[in-house]
Amino acid sequence: MKVLVAMDEFNGIISSYQANRYAEEAVASQLDKADIVQVPLFNGRHELMDFVFLWQSGTKYRIQTHDADMNQVETVYGITDDQTTVIESNLFMKGNKPINERTSYGLGEIIVDALEKDAKHIVISLGGMDSFDAGAGMLQALGMKFYDDEAREVDVRQGAKVLKYIRKVDTSGLHPKLKDVRLQVMTDFESKLYGKHSEIMQSYEALGLDREKASEIDNLIWYLSEIFKSELQLALGPIEKGGAGGGVAAVLNGLYNAEIMTSHELVDQITHLESLIEQADLIVFGEGVNEEDQLLETTTIRIAELATKHHKPSIAICATNDKFDLFESMGVTSMFNTFMEMPKHYTDFKMGIQIRHYMVQAIKLLKTQFDPQK
Repeated sequence: MKVLVAMDEFNGIISSYQANRYAEEAVASQLDKADIVQVPLFNGRHELMDFVFLWQSGTKYRIQTHDADMNQVETVYGITDDQTTVIESNLFMKGNKPINERTSYGLGEIIVDALEKDAKHIVISLGGMDSFDAGAGMLQALGMKFYDDEAREVDVRQGAKVLKYIRKVDTSGLHPKLKDVRLQVMTDFESKLYGKHSEIMQSYEALGLDREKASEIDNLIWYLSEIFKSELQLALGPIEKGGAGGGVAAVLNGLYNAEIMTSHELVDQITHLESLIEQADLIVFGEGVNEEDQLLETTTIRIAELATKHHKPSIAICATNDKFDLFESMGVTSMFNTFMEMPKHYTDFKMGIQIRHYMVQAIKLLKTQFDPQK
Protein backbone atom coordinates (compact mmCIF):
# COMPACT_ATOMS: atom_id res chain seq x y z
CA MET A 1 0.00 0.00 0.00
CA LYS A 2 1.43 3.34 -1.07
CA VAL A 3 0.79 6.26 1.28
CA LEU A 4 1.62 9.86 0.43
CA VAL A 5 2.28 12.05 3.50
CA ALA A 6 2.31 15.81 2.82
CA MET A 7 1.94 18.06 5.85
CA ASP A 8 2.45 21.82 5.71
CA GLU A 9 3.53 23.93 8.70
CA PHE A 10 1.17 24.72 11.59
CA ASN A 11 1.30 28.47 12.19
CA GLY A 12 4.98 28.47 13.06
CA ILE A 13 4.44 25.94 15.85
CA ILE A 14 5.66 22.94 13.92
CA SER A 15 7.44 22.75 10.57
CA SER A 16 6.38 20.73 7.56
CA TYR A 17 9.31 18.35 8.10
CA GLN A 18 8.40 17.74 11.76
CA ALA A 19 4.69 17.34 11.04
CA ASN A 20 5.49 14.81 8.32
CA ARG A 21 7.55 12.75 10.77
CA TYR A 22 4.68 12.50 13.27
CA ALA A 23 2.21 11.66 10.50
CA GLU A 24 4.53 9.04 9.03
CA GLU A 25 4.97 7.42 12.44
CA ALA A 26 1.20 7.21 12.84
CA VAL A 27 0.77 5.62 9.41
CA ALA A 28 3.58 3.12 10.02
CA SER A 29 2.06 2.11 13.39
CA GLN A 30 -1.25 1.18 11.73
CA LEU A 31 -0.25 -0.11 8.29
CA ASP A 32 2.54 -2.67 8.58
CA LYS A 33 3.41 -2.88 4.89
CA ALA A 34 2.86 0.73 3.96
CA ASP A 35 5.24 2.21 1.38
CA ILE A 36 5.34 5.80 2.67
CA VAL A 37 6.48 8.76 0.57
CA GLN A 38 6.93 12.08 2.34
CA VAL A 39 6.47 15.36 0.48
CA PRO A 40 7.70 18.24 2.66
CA LEU A 41 5.77 21.40 1.83
CA PHE A 42 6.47 25.10 2.18
CA ASN A 43 4.73 28.38 1.61
CA GLY A 44 5.93 31.76 0.43
CA ARG A 45 7.30 32.62 3.86
CA HIS A 46 8.87 29.45 5.23
CA GLU A 47 10.87 26.30 4.52
CA LEU A 48 11.78 26.56 0.82
CA MET A 49 15.43 25.71 1.44
CA ASP A 50 14.63 22.71 3.64
CA PHE A 51 12.09 21.42 1.13
CA VAL A 52 14.38 21.56 -1.88
CA PHE A 53 17.31 19.90 -0.12
CA LEU A 54 15.14 17.07 1.16
CA TRP A 55 14.27 16.29 -2.47
CA GLN A 56 17.56 17.06 -4.16
CA SER A 57 21.21 16.91 -3.19
CA GLY A 58 23.45 19.90 -3.59
CA THR A 59 25.64 22.42 -1.78
CA LYS A 60 24.72 25.10 0.74
CA TYR A 61 26.88 28.23 0.86
CA ARG A 62 27.32 30.43 3.92
CA ILE A 63 28.19 33.98 2.98
CA GLN A 64 28.18 37.49 4.42
CA THR A 65 25.46 39.83 3.22
CA HIS A 66 23.30 42.67 4.57
CA ASP A 67 19.89 42.54 6.18
CA ALA A 68 17.12 45.07 5.51
CA ASP A 69 18.76 47.52 7.94
CA MET A 70 22.13 47.25 6.13
CA ASN A 71 23.66 45.37 9.04
CA GLN A 72 26.15 42.72 7.99
CA VAL A 73 24.80 39.22 8.64
CA GLU A 74 25.67 35.66 7.68
CA THR A 75 23.14 33.72 5.67
CA VAL A 76 22.86 30.59 3.60
CA TYR A 77 21.64 29.79 0.12
CA GLY A 78 21.89 26.59 -1.90
CA ILE A 79 22.69 25.24 -5.34
CA THR A 80 21.35 21.79 -6.20
CA ASP A 81 23.18 19.23 -8.28
CA ASP A 82 20.96 20.11 -11.24
CA GLN A 83 22.16 23.73 -10.90
CA THR A 84 19.05 25.27 -9.35
CA THR A 85 19.97 28.11 -7.01
CA VAL A 86 17.62 28.50 -4.05
CA ILE A 87 17.42 31.79 -2.14
CA GLU A 88 15.06 32.12 0.83
CA SER A 89 14.75 35.84 1.51
CA ASN A 90 13.18 35.62 4.94
CA LEU A 91 16.38 34.04 6.28
CA PHE A 92 18.26 37.35 6.05
CA MET A 93 16.04 40.18 4.77
CA LYS A 94 14.81 41.26 8.20
CA GLY A 95 14.84 44.74 9.70
CA ASN A 96 13.96 46.91 12.68
CA LYS A 97 14.48 50.39 11.25
CA PRO A 98 11.47 52.45 10.11
CA ILE A 99 10.09 50.72 7.03
CA ASN A 100 10.97 53.59 4.69
CA GLU A 101 14.64 53.14 5.69
CA ARG A 102 14.88 49.43 4.88
CA THR A 103 16.48 48.09 1.72
CA SER A 104 16.54 44.98 -0.47
CA TYR A 105 20.27 45.47 -1.14
CA GLY A 106 21.24 42.19 0.57
CA LEU A 107 19.08 40.17 -1.80
CA GLY A 108 20.98 41.66 -4.72
CA GLU A 109 24.26 40.67 -3.07
CA ILE A 110 23.14 37.03 -2.83
CA ILE A 111 22.05 37.03 -6.48
CA VAL A 112 25.46 38.42 -7.51
CA ASP A 113 27.23 35.69 -5.55
CA ALA A 114 25.12 33.04 -7.30
CA LEU A 115 25.84 34.60 -10.70
CA GLU A 116 29.56 34.49 -9.96
CA LYS A 117 29.10 30.75 -9.40
CA ASP A 118 27.57 30.59 -12.92
CA ALA A 119 23.97 30.12 -11.82
CA LYS A 120 21.62 29.31 -14.69
CA HIS A 121 18.35 28.89 -12.78
CA ILE A 122 17.53 30.93 -9.66
CA VAL A 123 14.47 30.42 -7.44
CA ILE A 124 13.79 33.17 -4.88
CA SER A 125 11.22 32.97 -2.09
CA LEU A 126 10.02 36.52 -1.38
CA GLY A 127 7.75 35.91 1.62
CA GLY A 128 8.79 37.40 4.94
CA MET A 129 11.00 40.14 3.49
CA ASP A 130 11.03 43.31 5.58
CA SER A 131 11.90 45.79 2.82
CA PHE A 132 9.50 47.93 0.78
CA ASP A 133 11.73 49.75 -1.71
CA ALA A 134 10.40 48.38 -5.02
CA GLY A 135 13.56 46.33 -5.34
CA ALA A 136 15.73 49.43 -5.76
CA GLY A 137 18.36 48.28 -3.27
CA MET A 138 18.57 44.90 -4.96
CA LEU A 139 19.05 46.60 -8.33
CA GLN A 140 21.83 48.81 -6.96
CA ALA A 141 23.66 45.70 -5.71
CA LEU A 142 23.21 44.22 -9.19
CA GLY A 143 24.82 47.28 -10.79
CA MET A 144 22.02 49.72 -11.60
CA LYS A 145 22.69 53.39 -10.82
CA PHE A 146 20.17 56.03 -9.78
CA TYR A 147 20.65 59.80 -10.26
CA ASP A 148 18.96 62.93 -8.95
CA ASP A 149 18.16 66.09 -10.93
CA GLU A 150 21.76 67.33 -10.58
CA ALA A 151 23.21 64.05 -11.89
CA ARG A 152 24.40 63.03 -8.44
CA GLU A 153 24.12 59.35 -7.59
CA VAL A 154 21.33 58.43 -5.17
CA ASP A 155 22.28 55.72 -2.70
CA VAL A 156 19.07 53.71 -2.46
CA ARG A 157 20.50 51.54 0.29
CA GLN A 158 18.90 54.22 2.51
CA GLY A 159 15.47 52.81 1.70
CA ALA A 160 12.25 54.04 0.12
CA LYS A 161 12.61 57.50 1.68
CA VAL A 162 15.19 58.48 -0.99
CA LEU A 163 13.23 57.22 -4.01
CA LYS A 164 11.66 60.68 -4.41
CA TYR A 165 15.06 62.12 -5.37
CA ILE A 166 15.52 59.84 -8.38
CA ARG A 167 15.18 61.42 -11.81
CA LYS A 168 17.18 59.05 -14.00
CA VAL A 169 18.37 55.44 -13.97
CA ASP A 170 21.29 53.77 -15.70
CA THR A 171 21.03 50.04 -16.42
CA SER A 172 24.33 49.72 -18.29
CA GLY A 173 26.14 48.37 -15.24
CA LEU A 174 23.65 45.61 -14.43
CA HIS A 175 25.30 42.22 -14.04
CA PRO A 176 25.62 40.83 -17.59
CA LYS A 177 24.97 37.23 -16.59
CA LEU A 178 21.52 37.92 -15.19
CA LYS A 179 19.89 38.26 -18.60
CA ASP A 180 20.74 34.62 -19.41
CA VAL A 181 19.36 33.16 -16.17
CA ARG A 182 15.98 31.52 -15.71
CA LEU A 183 14.43 33.43 -12.80
CA GLN A 184 11.51 32.22 -10.71
CA VAL A 185 10.20 34.19 -7.74
CA MET A 186 7.77 32.65 -5.30
CA THR A 187 4.96 34.29 -3.36
CA ASP A 188 1.66 33.12 -1.90
CA PHE A 189 0.40 36.66 -1.35
CA GLU A 190 -1.83 38.41 -3.89
CA SER A 191 -0.67 42.01 -4.33
CA LYS A 192 0.10 44.66 -6.91
CA LEU A 193 3.18 46.89 -6.97
CA TYR A 194 1.25 49.95 -5.77
CA GLY A 195 -2.30 51.10 -5.05
CA LYS A 196 -4.95 49.79 -2.68
CA HIS A 197 -4.00 46.19 -3.51
CA SER A 198 -0.27 46.66 -2.92
CA GLU A 199 1.51 44.56 -0.34
CA ILE A 200 2.01 47.44 2.09
CA MET A 201 -1.55 48.74 1.81
CA GLN A 202 -2.89 45.27 2.60
CA SER A 203 -0.56 44.59 5.52
CA TYR A 204 0.28 47.98 7.07
CA GLU A 205 -1.59 47.28 10.33
CA ALA A 206 0.37 44.06 10.87
CA LEU A 207 3.53 46.07 10.19
CA GLY A 208 2.65 48.59 12.91
CA LEU A 209 1.95 51.44 10.47
CA ASP A 210 -0.99 53.77 10.15
CA ARG A 211 -2.67 54.18 6.78
CA GLU A 212 -1.11 57.58 6.14
CA LYS A 213 2.45 56.31 6.58
CA ALA A 214 1.72 53.26 4.44
CA SER A 215 0.29 55.52 1.71
CA GLU A 216 3.49 57.60 1.73
CA ILE A 217 5.60 54.51 1.06
CA ASP A 218 3.12 53.25 -1.52
CA ASN A 219 3.32 56.59 -3.34
CA LEU A 220 7.13 56.43 -3.36
CA ILE A 221 6.98 52.99 -4.96
CA TRP A 222 4.48 54.34 -7.52
CA TYR A 223 6.87 57.21 -8.24
CA LEU A 224 9.78 54.84 -8.93
CA SER A 225 7.55 52.78 -11.22
CA GLU A 226 6.84 55.97 -13.20
CA ILE A 227 10.59 56.52 -13.57
CA PHE A 228 10.93 52.98 -14.90
CA LYS A 229 8.05 53.61 -17.28
CA SER A 230 9.56 56.79 -18.73
CA GLU A 231 13.20 55.67 -18.69
CA LEU A 232 12.91 51.97 -19.52
CA GLN A 233 9.43 51.68 -21.05
CA LEU A 234 8.41 49.20 -18.34
CA ALA A 235 4.81 49.13 -17.08
CA LEU A 236 5.17 47.39 -13.71
CA GLY A 237 1.87 48.33 -12.08
CA PRO A 238 -0.41 45.78 -13.80
CA ILE A 239 1.82 42.78 -13.02
CA GLU A 240 -0.11 40.17 -11.01
CA LYS A 241 1.49 39.44 -7.62
CA GLY A 242 4.07 42.09 -8.51
CA GLY A 243 4.01 43.61 -5.03
CA ALA A 244 5.73 40.59 -3.49
CA GLY A 245 8.95 41.35 -1.68
CA GLY A 246 8.00 45.03 -1.52
CA GLY A 247 8.03 45.17 -5.33
CA VAL A 248 10.93 42.82 -6.10
CA ALA A 249 8.60 40.50 -8.03
CA ALA A 250 7.40 43.21 -10.42
CA VAL A 251 10.91 44.56 -11.04
CA LEU A 252 12.42 41.14 -11.82
CA ASN A 253 9.45 40.24 -13.99
CA GLY A 254 9.63 43.51 -15.90
CA LEU A 255 13.39 43.56 -16.39
CA TYR A 256 14.14 39.85 -16.74
CA ASN A 257 10.81 38.14 -17.40
CA ALA A 258 10.97 36.32 -14.05
CA GLU A 259 8.17 33.83 -13.53
CA ILE A 260 6.05 34.70 -10.48
CA MET A 261 4.90 31.42 -8.94
CA THR A 262 2.93 30.19 -5.95
CA SER A 263 4.38 27.58 -3.63
CA HIS A 264 2.09 24.84 -4.92
CA GLU A 265 3.23 25.50 -8.48
CA LEU A 266 6.83 25.11 -7.36
CA VAL A 267 6.00 21.93 -5.43
CA ASP A 268 4.39 20.56 -8.61
CA GLN A 269 7.49 21.49 -10.61
CA ILE A 270 9.96 19.82 -8.25
CA THR A 271 8.03 16.75 -7.08
CA HIS A 272 5.58 16.05 -9.96
CA LEU A 273 2.90 16.02 -7.27
CA GLU A 274 0.02 14.84 -9.43
CA SER A 275 1.98 11.76 -10.50
CA LEU A 276 2.69 10.93 -6.84
CA ILE A 277 -0.99 11.24 -5.99
CA GLU A 278 -2.01 9.07 -8.94
CA GLN A 279 0.30 6.32 -7.67
CA ALA A 280 -0.80 6.54 -4.02
CA ASP A 281 -3.48 4.41 -2.36
CA LEU A 282 -3.97 6.87 0.52
CA ILE A 283 -3.25 10.60 0.84
CA VAL A 284 -2.44 12.11 4.25
CA PHE A 285 -2.05 15.87 4.41
CA GLY A 286 -2.83 18.98 6.45
CA GLU A 287 -1.88 22.48 7.52
CA GLY A 288 -2.35 25.19 10.12
CA VAL A 289 -1.87 28.31 8.00
CA ASN A 290 -4.08 31.17 9.19
CA GLU A 291 -6.47 32.87 6.77
CA GLU A 292 -5.34 36.24 8.16
CA ASP A 293 -2.01 35.66 6.40
CA GLN A 294 -3.87 36.34 3.14
CA LEU A 295 -2.02 33.59 1.35
CA LEU A 296 -3.11 32.46 -2.08
CA GLU A 297 -4.01 28.85 -2.73
CA THR A 298 -1.72 26.73 -0.56
CA THR A 299 -0.36 23.37 -1.65
CA THR A 300 -2.77 21.49 0.62
CA ILE A 301 -5.68 22.83 -1.41
CA ARG A 302 -3.99 21.56 -4.55
CA ILE A 303 -3.54 18.16 -2.87
CA ALA A 304 -7.25 18.06 -1.95
CA GLU A 305 -8.18 18.86 -5.57
CA LEU A 306 -5.93 16.13 -6.95
CA ALA A 307 -7.05 13.53 -4.40
CA THR A 308 -10.67 14.17 -5.38
CA LYS A 309 -9.83 14.24 -9.09
CA HIS A 310 -8.16 10.82 -8.89
CA HIS A 311 -10.70 9.34 -6.44
CA LYS A 312 -8.13 8.70 -3.71
CA PRO A 313 -9.09 8.27 -0.03
CA SER A 314 -7.60 11.18 1.88
CA ILE A 315 -7.13 12.35 5.45
CA ALA A 316 -6.72 16.04 6.28
CA ILE A 317 -5.47 17.35 9.62
CA CYS A 318 -6.43 21.02 10.00
CA ALA A 319 -5.82 23.68 12.62
CA THR A 320 -8.33 26.25 11.38
CA ASN A 321 -12.09 26.00 10.85
CA ASP A 322 -11.96 27.55 7.39
CA LYS A 323 -9.75 24.78 6.03
CA PHE A 324 -11.89 22.08 7.69
CA ASP A 325 -14.98 23.41 5.90
CA LEU A 326 -13.13 23.91 2.63
CA PHE A 327 -11.67 20.40 2.56
CA GLU A 328 -15.09 18.94 3.35
CA SER A 329 -16.65 20.85 0.45
CA MET A 330 -13.88 19.57 -1.85
CA GLY A 331 -14.67 15.92 -1.14
CA VAL A 332 -11.82 15.00 1.19
CA THR A 333 -12.60 11.64 2.82
CA SER A 334 -12.07 12.74 6.43
CA MET A 335 -11.05 15.90 8.27
CA PHE A 336 -9.79 16.36 11.82
CA ASN A 337 -9.52 19.81 13.36
CA THR A 338 -6.80 20.11 16.01
CA PHE A 339 -8.20 23.38 17.44
CA MET A 340 -11.35 25.44 17.33
CA GLU A 341 -9.08 28.45 17.68
CA MET A 342 -5.33 28.47 17.13
CA PRO A 343 -3.55 28.96 20.49
CA LYS A 344 -0.98 31.73 20.88
CA HIS A 345 1.38 29.50 22.85
CA TYR A 346 1.86 25.83 22.05
CA THR A 347 4.86 23.53 21.79
CA ASP A 348 5.91 21.65 18.68
CA PHE A 349 5.91 18.41 20.69
CA LYS A 350 2.27 18.81 21.75
CA MET A 351 1.25 19.69 18.22
CA GLY A 352 3.11 16.68 16.87
CA ILE A 353 1.41 14.35 19.33
CA GLN A 354 -2.01 15.75 18.37
CA ILE A 355 -1.27 15.21 14.68
CA ARG A 356 -0.18 11.65 15.43
CA HIS A 357 -3.26 10.88 17.55
CA TYR A 358 -5.71 12.21 14.96
CA MET A 359 -3.92 10.31 12.22
CA VAL A 360 -4.07 7.04 14.15
CA GLN A 361 -7.80 7.51 14.78
CA ALA A 362 -8.48 8.25 11.11
CA ILE A 363 -6.58 5.20 9.83
CA LYS A 364 -8.25 2.93 12.40
CA LEU A 365 -11.63 4.09 11.10
CA LEU A 366 -10.57 3.56 7.48
CA LYS A 367 -9.48 0.00 8.33
CA THR A 368 -12.81 -0.82 10.01
CA GLN A 369 -15.26 -2.96 8.04
CA PHE A 370 -18.56 -1.30 8.83
CA ASP A 371 -21.93 -2.59 7.60
CA PRO A 372 -24.71 -0.07 8.32
CA GLN A 373 -27.40 -2.72 7.59
CA LYS A 374 -26.49 -4.76 10.68
